[in-house]
Amino acid sequence: MTTAKDTSASTSTEAVSTAITIPSQALGAIEVRSENLIGVCEPLAGFPDCSSYALIEHVRRDGSTSPTVFWLQAAERPFQAFVVTDPWGVFAEYAPEISDSDATQLGLVNFEDARVFAILTVPRTPSGITVNLRAPIVVNMAKRLAKQVVLLNDEYHTRHLVNGPVG
Repeated sequence: MTTAKDTSASTSTEAVSTAITIPSQALGAIEVRSENLIGVCEPLAGFPDCSSYALIEHVRRDGSTSPTVFWLQAAERPFQAFVVTDPWGVFAEYAPEISDSDATQLGLVNFEDARVFAILTVPRTPSGITVNLRAPIVVNMAKRLAKQVVLLNDEYHTRHLVNGPVG
Protein backbone atom coordinates (compact mmCIF):
# COMPACT_ATOMS: atom_id res chain seq x y z
CA MET A 1 0.00 0.00 0.00
CA THR A 2 1.25 3.48 -0.76
CA THR A 3 0.76 6.46 1.49
CA ALA A 4 1.69 10.09 1.36
CA LYS A 5 2.98 12.89 3.52
CA ASP A 6 2.82 16.69 3.45
CA THR A 7 5.88 18.10 1.63
CA SER A 8 6.01 21.25 3.74
CA ALA A 9 8.77 21.99 6.17
CA SER A 10 8.38 24.04 9.33
CA THR A 11 10.73 26.61 10.75
CA SER A 12 11.22 27.74 14.31
CA THR A 13 10.31 31.35 13.45
CA GLU A 14 6.82 30.56 12.17
CA ALA A 15 3.73 31.54 14.09
CA VAL A 16 1.46 28.77 15.28
CA SER A 17 0.17 27.06 12.18
CA THR A 18 -3.31 25.74 11.59
CA ALA A 19 -3.58 22.14 10.54
CA ILE A 20 -6.54 20.95 8.53
CA THR A 21 -7.61 17.39 7.93
CA ILE A 22 -8.51 16.49 4.37
CA PRO A 23 -10.62 13.35 3.86
CA SER A 24 -8.82 12.20 0.73
CA GLN A 25 -10.56 9.58 -1.41
CA ALA A 26 -7.17 8.23 -2.50
CA LEU A 27 -5.01 8.69 0.60
CA GLY A 28 -7.39 8.53 3.56
CA ALA A 29 -7.44 11.34 6.10
CA ILE A 30 -4.36 13.52 5.76
CA GLU A 31 -3.30 16.51 7.82
CA VAL A 32 -1.91 19.58 6.07
CA ARG A 33 -0.91 23.00 7.36
CA SER A 34 -3.30 25.55 5.89
CA GLU A 35 -0.50 27.95 4.90
CA ASN A 36 0.96 25.21 2.69
CA LEU A 37 -2.11 24.95 0.49
CA ILE A 38 -1.66 25.97 -3.14
CA GLY A 39 -4.40 28.10 -4.67
CA VAL A 40 -5.32 27.81 -8.33
CA CYS A 41 -5.77 30.78 -10.68
CA GLU A 42 -8.51 28.86 -12.46
CA PRO A 43 -10.13 25.55 -11.46
CA LEU A 44 -8.60 22.42 -12.97
CA ALA A 45 -10.65 20.99 -15.83
CA GLY A 46 -13.65 19.10 -14.50
CA PHE A 47 -13.34 20.36 -10.91
CA PRO A 48 -14.93 23.83 -10.84
CA ASP A 49 -15.44 23.90 -7.06
CA CYS A 50 -11.85 23.11 -6.03
CA SER A 51 -9.72 26.19 -5.43
CA SER A 52 -6.89 24.86 -3.28
CA TYR A 53 -4.65 21.82 -3.24
CA ALA A 54 -1.92 20.28 -1.11
CA LEU A 55 1.21 18.85 -2.69
CA ILE A 56 1.85 15.54 -0.97
CA GLU A 57 4.93 13.33 -1.32
CA HIS A 58 4.29 9.85 -2.65
CA VAL A 59 5.50 7.21 -0.23
CA ARG A 60 6.52 3.94 -1.82
CA ARG A 61 5.67 0.50 -0.46
CA ASP A 62 9.12 0.30 1.13
CA GLY A 63 8.49 3.52 3.10
CA SER A 64 10.82 5.73 1.06
CA THR A 65 9.54 8.88 -0.63
CA SER A 66 9.67 9.33 -4.37
CA PRO A 67 11.74 12.29 -5.58
CA THR A 68 9.60 12.66 -8.71
CA VAL A 69 6.04 11.49 -7.96
CA PHE A 70 3.57 13.46 -5.84
CA TRP A 71 -0.15 13.72 -5.12
CA LEU A 72 -1.95 16.96 -5.82
CA GLN A 73 -4.75 16.63 -3.28
CA ALA A 74 -7.84 18.85 -3.41
CA ALA A 75 -8.70 20.52 -0.10
CA GLU A 76 -12.39 20.80 -1.05
CA ARG A 77 -15.08 18.37 -2.16
CA PRO A 78 -14.91 15.98 -3.93
CA PHE A 79 -11.42 15.69 -2.38
CA GLN A 80 -9.92 14.13 -5.50
CA ALA A 81 -6.19 13.63 -5.83
CA PHE A 82 -4.12 13.70 -8.99
CA VAL A 83 -0.92 11.70 -9.32
CA VAL A 84 1.64 14.13 -10.71
CA THR A 85 5.27 13.87 -11.67
CA ASP A 86 8.27 15.93 -12.54
CA PRO A 87 8.03 15.74 -16.35
CA TRP A 88 11.82 15.79 -16.79
CA GLY A 89 12.00 12.54 -14.83
CA VAL A 90 9.95 10.94 -17.62
CA PHE A 91 11.10 12.94 -20.69
CA ALA A 92 14.55 14.49 -20.21
CA GLU A 93 14.21 16.79 -23.24
CA TYR A 94 10.87 18.27 -22.16
CA ALA A 95 10.85 21.98 -23.08
CA PRO A 96 7.51 23.55 -22.13
CA GLU A 97 6.66 27.01 -23.42
CA ILE A 98 3.94 28.90 -21.58
CA SER A 99 2.28 32.12 -22.63
CA ASP A 100 3.24 35.49 -21.16
CA SER A 101 -0.34 35.87 -19.89
CA ASP A 102 -0.11 32.56 -17.98
CA ALA A 103 3.25 33.61 -16.51
CA THR A 104 1.79 36.99 -15.50
CA GLN A 105 -1.28 35.36 -13.95
CA LEU A 106 1.03 33.14 -11.89
CA GLY A 107 3.26 36.07 -10.92
CA LEU A 108 6.30 34.45 -12.53
CA VAL A 109 9.23 36.67 -13.46
CA ASN A 110 11.53 33.78 -14.45
CA PHE A 111 10.60 30.26 -15.46
CA GLU A 112 13.20 29.11 -12.89
CA ASP A 113 10.78 30.32 -10.18
CA ALA A 114 8.21 27.78 -11.35
CA ARG A 115 7.76 24.14 -10.52
CA VAL A 116 6.12 22.07 -13.26
CA PHE A 117 4.08 18.92 -12.72
CA ALA A 118 2.52 16.64 -15.31
CA ILE A 119 -0.57 14.59 -14.48
CA LEU A 120 -0.13 10.84 -14.70
CA THR A 121 -2.91 8.45 -15.66
CA VAL A 122 -2.26 5.20 -13.85
CA PRO A 123 -4.32 2.23 -15.07
CA ARG A 124 -4.33 -1.19 -13.42
CA THR A 125 -1.59 -2.31 -15.80
CA PRO A 126 1.59 -0.27 -15.09
CA SER A 127 2.75 -0.65 -18.70
CA GLY A 128 -0.17 1.60 -19.69
CA ILE A 129 0.81 4.64 -17.58
CA THR A 130 0.52 7.87 -19.55
CA VAL A 131 1.54 11.44 -18.78
CA ASN A 132 -0.09 14.67 -19.89
CA LEU A 133 2.76 16.78 -21.24
CA ARG A 134 0.46 19.12 -23.20
CA ALA A 135 -1.25 20.69 -20.18
CA PRO A 136 1.08 20.64 -17.16
CA ILE A 137 0.35 22.26 -13.84
CA VAL A 138 2.72 25.17 -13.28
CA VAL A 139 3.21 26.29 -9.69
CA ASN A 140 4.75 29.51 -8.41
CA MET A 141 5.98 27.96 -5.15
CA ALA A 142 6.82 31.31 -3.55
CA LYS A 143 3.29 32.63 -4.08
CA ARG A 144 1.63 29.19 -3.56
CA LEU A 145 -0.27 29.74 -6.81
CA ALA A 146 -0.88 27.21 -9.60
CA LYS A 147 -2.48 26.93 -12.98
CA GLN A 148 -2.95 24.14 -15.48
CA VAL A 149 -1.67 25.64 -18.70
CA VAL A 150 -1.89 24.57 -22.31
CA LEU A 151 1.58 24.84 -23.78
CA LEU A 152 2.37 27.02 -26.77
CA ASN A 153 4.51 24.30 -28.35
CA ASP A 154 2.37 21.64 -30.00
CA GLU A 155 4.70 18.62 -30.04
CA TYR A 156 3.32 17.43 -26.69
CA HIS A 157 0.11 15.50 -26.19
CA THR A 158 -2.19 14.66 -23.30
CA ARG A 159 -1.36 10.94 -23.29
CA HIS A 160 2.34 10.21 -23.77
CA LEU A 161 3.05 6.61 -22.93
CA VAL A 162 5.58 6.36 -20.08
CA ASN A 163 8.33 3.90 -20.95
CA GLY A 164 9.98 2.69 -17.80
CA PRO A 165 9.33 3.08 -14.09
CA VAL A 166 7.98 6.30 -12.62
CA GLY A 167 8.99 7.46 -9.15
